[in-house]
Amino acid sequence: MTTPMHKIALILFVLALAPRLRQEFARPGLYSLLFVFALCTVPPIVWNSQHAWITLAHLRSRGGVEQGFGFHPGEILEFLGEHFLAYSPFLFLALAWGVIGSWRRVNQQFKVLFLMWFGLPVFVFYLLLSINKSAAPNWDGLAFFGFGLLAIYFWWKRVEASVLLQLCASVALLVGLIMSVIALNTDLLRSAGYELWRRDPSDRMRGWRSATGAVEKLRNDLEAKLGEKLFLIADARDRASEISFYLRDKRPEGPRHPPVYIVESQDLVNQFSFWPRYDEFVELKPGVRRPEDEVYTEENGINPFVGRSALFIRQGEKGHAPHNIRAAFQSVEPVATIEVQRYGRVTRTWQVFLCKGYRTLPL
Repeated sequence: MTTPMHKIALILFVLALAPRLRQEFARPGLYSLLFVFALCTVPPIVWNSQHAWITLAHLRSRGGVEQGFGFHPGEILEFLGEHFLAYSPFLFLALAWGVIGSWRRVNQQFKVLFLMWFGLPVFVFYLLLSINKSAAPNWDGLAFFGFGLLAIYFWWKRVEASVLLQLCASVALLVGLIMSVIALNTDLLRSAGYELWRRDPSDRMRGWRSATGAVEKLRNDLEAKLGEKLFLIADARDRASEISFYLRDKRPEGPRHPPVYIVESQDLVNQFSFWPRYDEFVELKPGVRRPEDEVYTEENGINPFVGRSALFIRQGEKGHAPHNIRAAFQSVEPVATIEVQRYGRVTRTWQVFLCKGYRTLPL
């Protein structure tokens, strides 16, 4: 919803700054646009009001303002430095130079005015947010559509008229291309005999399929041994999502159920909190008797997971399962450690626990 709001604010701002366009404020078309936009905001606003304003909580968490706001100059430098790396140093320098150089034409050319204010509010917002905690370089990506066009317009004739600038542009593009190729496939560096001195960022993209295959094999072996079906729980949203994607036999527990759950919690954490969960009670069908060992008889329904066993998967080797897993199952024991290695280095480690006898957590 923030992107449409940005566009509406941009339209109003540009109309106010361009004298020849201010007459639009006296025409019904603009107000029809605002009315339709306001109408379209009703569903997300109603949904958020019914779900503890989870979108605002997510934005506060992502912006790092949950623990208060402070002035950290190092975070600003990190924010700018990450942009130099993400867009390549020479290209980002040329882009910044082009945007700053175009500022004097803002009041002379409407296209420059529009493109400048299309990107500037977004970039400045995340720059200010980075005073407290550095924003990721992709968060303000929307700003660079306008900034990129401004930079091209600024440099086009200058590059055409100067052999030196043509050489610089060729070097900048070549460096950007090389950086992009290496970022997509860091194995090229290893093939050339160069060892990375720090953790390879691309490791986060690798090993999901093989690690999930090991989890699935372990589940099948344990199910054959125990004689019962196991459901899967992961410690985090990203792990639950990736395992769900790479499972060959996804085997959801019911309609709209994810193949892998996250740990039960009364808090609204992420999208998994709004999908069917293993700690939920479902309506008791007519004619079906309530189980005799059901503890929470005050609930309007039954929990079909009570008494069942699960596999809990967590990142790393931290010894104990979290409290909400240990408290919700009669027994929890580690059964396997899954490691994914590349070039002799461990890139992914998961610890797997067998959790027997689910009994739901008290409210």
